[in-house]
Amino acid sequence: MSKSLRIAALAFLPVLAALAQAPRRQASWLDPDKSEPAGTHYATFSSRLAGREVSYLISLPPTYDADQKALTGRPPSAGNWPNASATSRVLQRGDVEVLTFETEQDYDRLQELYRQGEDTQPAPGVMTTLYYRSNLDGSVQPYALRLPNNYSRERKYPLVIQLHGTNFKEVLSGSRLNYRGMGGPQWIHTDLPVIYAHCLGGPTTFYQGLGEWDVLRVIEEAQRRFAVDPDRVYIMGHSMGGAGSYTVGLHYPDHFGGISAGDPAMWSRAEASPKWMAPQIAIVSVPNLYPNARNVDVFFKNAGAGIQRNSTEFADGIVAQGGFATTEVFPRMPHSFGDQYPYANFVPEVIAHPIRRKPAEVKFYTNTLQYNQAYWVTIDRLTRHNADALVTATYKDGSIQVSTTNIDALTLRTGESPVPKGQPTALVVDGNEVLKAALPDVVRLSKQSGQWQIGEWKSGAGVKRHGLQGPIGDAFNSRFLAVYGDGDRDLAIAELDAIRNPPGPLDIHGDFPMKPASKVTRQDIESSNLILFGTPKSNAVLKRIAVSLPAALMDGGSIFIYPNPENPSRYVVVWSAKLLSAPDPGLHSGWIMPLNLLPDYVQVKDGKVASGGHFDNEWNLRKEDVN
Repeated sequence: MSKSLRIAALAFLPVLAALAQAPRRQASWLDPDKSEPAGTHYATFSSRLAGREVSYLISLPPTYDADQKALTGRPPSAGNWPNASATSRVLQRGDVEVLTFETEQDYDRLQELYRQGEDTQPAPGVMTTLYYRSNLDGSVQPYALRLPNNYSRERKYPLVIQLHGTNFKEVLSGSRLNYRGMGGPQWIHTDLPVIYAHCLGGPTTFYQGLGEWDVLRVIEEAQRRFAVDPDRVYIMGHSMGGAGSYTVGLHYPDHFGGISAGDPAMWSRAEASPKWMAPQIAIVSVPNLYPNARNVDVFFKNAGAGIQRNSTEFADGIVAQGGFATTEVFPRMPHSFGDQYPYANFVPEVIAHPIRRKPAEVKFYTNTLQYNQAYWVTIDRLTRHNADALVTATYKDGSIQVSTTNIDALTLRTGESPVPKGQPTALVVDGNEVLKAALPDVVRLSKQSGQWQIGEWKSGAGVKRHGLQGPIGDAFNSRFLAVYGDGDRDLAIAELDAIRNPPGPLDIHGDFPMKPASKVTRQDIESSNLILFGTPKSNAVLKRIAVSLPAALMDGGSIFIYPNPENPSRYVVVWSAKLLSAPDPGLHSGWIMPLNLLPDYVQVKDGKVASGGHFDNEWNLRKEDVN
């Protein structure tokens, strides 16, 4: 807990004797005469010593319930918190409708700031707000950046990405316009020759989905515009930002030299979930990502009276996989302790080592081709999608030893590995020697009839691959356009609003583009994933392609993702049912956005998921996944 209990006895008994007999928490009521501080409650219990009821005052900190749940090792549900305040608006811009939380004035001001931003050169030593245009929804997104004192383009500097925690008083309208980063001595070590960048990250997505892409885009922008050393990029954060630093950092371990997670709001155990939801939870599961930390330093900074307390579980798990991790506990510190011991103190430690570009051993866990690469190893095909997969590739004593689980095709970029050029090298995969020769810079491997061999996987065009593998939420991770049919506009707005502002404090400050189906152009089909609301009867685009979509899911009560028959390099999402905007769709698991819990397809009944599952490698239905 972040505050001590404050207690005042109202009886003629010693306070400690009264409290010793008090239950852990009683039903209580607000102080009737408002004479005590906000949050103070009366409670009563039957005292054996007094022979009657005894009353006392108790003040619980606002995070009491969350802290108690944290101690059990399970995350509190985001849906238990109040929604961010939001008024949804639709602005017309050309032939596109823009669904936004911004006022029209603020929306136009953001466009202006973006146009001006390319010419903005931050003054060294000053936190400056900059802007980029999202290539997902076209929205203008802010980030804050601070150049070091005496900055010069003649040298290269480390880049430190810093991620903020959750704001439980989020106001969606105007937040992007007013974003200034975190700044201040809590985060900025002013004497270090470092470039700092602060990401909005959604702002409350736990840096998953669109929030994760925000982090990656800010890194791209900083590297494009400023003198960033590409081998010295680091990520750190507190609470939600600590969890985001961990998951983003270990989804892309070869992007970072170090990760620092300050009392991260993450847990080792997940809530029980249906089979179709489990893979979406697994890919952000803390223990599953331990192998990915094999070559990136991870530093955990625990608040002694916060969430992680004195646990070394996460660091222990990473070390067991051969990685380097430490846990530092700050006794009696509350969850948010930056004002007492600035997080800036952790910067020198996290930037100590550059990115390890040619590690002798690579370990990588995934269950999706969305995350399929680390260092000199790429996973090209999973045996079964949305199931746990692991690759370990080790170079030692003139030999590359590769072990795989649930993998059918790999690429080894040996030219980027420690393998000496021109030297005969044995290549052993799952115990069988596949090749012994001087290896080319790129080696492609595939498993045919259970045996590994040199060569690419032979398959047709309509297969799952990196960037076209699902699940439903992945359609929002590249450029998308919502397309509604006749009479389906209200459904589209309601479901898109529920994506951006689901129950609880999670939210996305995006400007989602929409069009009626009658106005969709060939350029839209070529450039965007299409989120198709309605049915073949109401939506003209859906009517054209219906014959090429899974017939079993075209009953008007389904939501599913599929390669667009009119442009197989892009997705369509058929959205014919109300789900996310229903009173309680049942999509809860810790701090994961409901959109990111959806599998490849769901069938909806009465505003809840009745069944769901994932397509196989060839985008065919797997009946055993429906439950």
